[in-house]
Amino acid sequence: MNPKYEIVGLKLDPGTKQKSYLRVGPYFYHKRAYIRRYVLIPFTAIRGHEEGPTLVQVAGCHPTEYSGIDATIKLTKSIKPEDLTGTLITVPCINTPGFKERTYINPIDGKNVQGLYPGKSDGTISDMMAYRIFHDIILKADYFLDCHGSDIHESNIWSFYYYGTEDETEEKSEAIARATGLTYLSRAVHLGSMGLEAAKRGIPGGLYELCSGDRLIPEESLAIFNCSINVMKHLGMLEGDPKEIKTPGTVEGQEQVIWTSSVSAYFTKAGLFHTEVKQGQMLKEGDFVGTVTNLWGDVVETINSPATGCVGGTMHNPVVNPGDTAISVNF
Repeated sequence: MNPKYEIVGLKLDPGTKQKSYLRVGPYFYHKRAYIRRYVLIPFTAIRGHEEGPTLVQVAGCHPTEYSGIDATIKLTKSIKPEDLTGTLITVPCINTPGFKERTYINPIDGKNVQGLYPGKSDGTISDMMAYRIFHDIILKADYFLDCHGSDIHESNIWSFYYYGTEDETEEKSEAIARATGLTYLSRAVHLGSMGLEAAKRGIPGGLYELCSGDRLIPEESLAIFNCSINVMKHLGMLEGDPKEIKTPGTVEGQEQVIWTSSVSAYFTKAGLFHTEVKQGQMLKEGDFVGTVTNLWGDVVETINSPATGCVGGTMHNPVVNPGDTAISVNF
């Protein structure tokens, strides 16, 4: 059997939908150092009757980005082998320990899995999780989609990142980005990310930055689901043509934009942040963004736009600390 049609002993026969787990470990939790433990990461493999590309969609590397998790579950449930050309492999939540604890990082070793790819087979548990996901699943792919969003206290504009490798893979990745139907696209290089490491190995794809942190918003989940359906149509895995995704803050017929830069302003004082600036709003450098007040109501800091461009990310939790990002502007 072709190695791409077998995952950790699970044979992907034509016309089947199968569920299984990656069992990663062992590791020793410091509070129970005498107990050998493992992490289970669920995945589903759906193979159509007809040969075609293999698409991998993963979510929950940051497990408080719930819309991507929910959208991946919906995609898994909705796709039927009889309607599919090729193979779809989905991982609804990579960081299952973080999901259970409602934390952004892995609570076992305190690491951010997203910065660890391609991983290590002999590191801590997060290194091992990154290694197994990358080598056992991502490297099976012809194309990939990675679902992300904002940190717990933030919201961001709906966008899709593809990776700047300056080769044929980048051209295919940009085509996937455009096929999502989203208006705002970004060309980026994120060191240690799954996407960059995959692209460096000739696997095109990208990353949804489409989720308000620590929230499950139905409109966001549905948008990711519809974008993935668009990509599958673009790849010939499903019948039909990709459709435009109505991005909040855009107007009918607005052309797609590719951002190549982003600048952030940050807080130097602690307190409550007051702002009416929204994602998608156009600002000029120096425009007023908001104020920080202390617990007596005194204004202790004023935030202004660090650049001219489109507001990409904002805070939805008003409690701020020095060093926190106040706003990001893309251009």
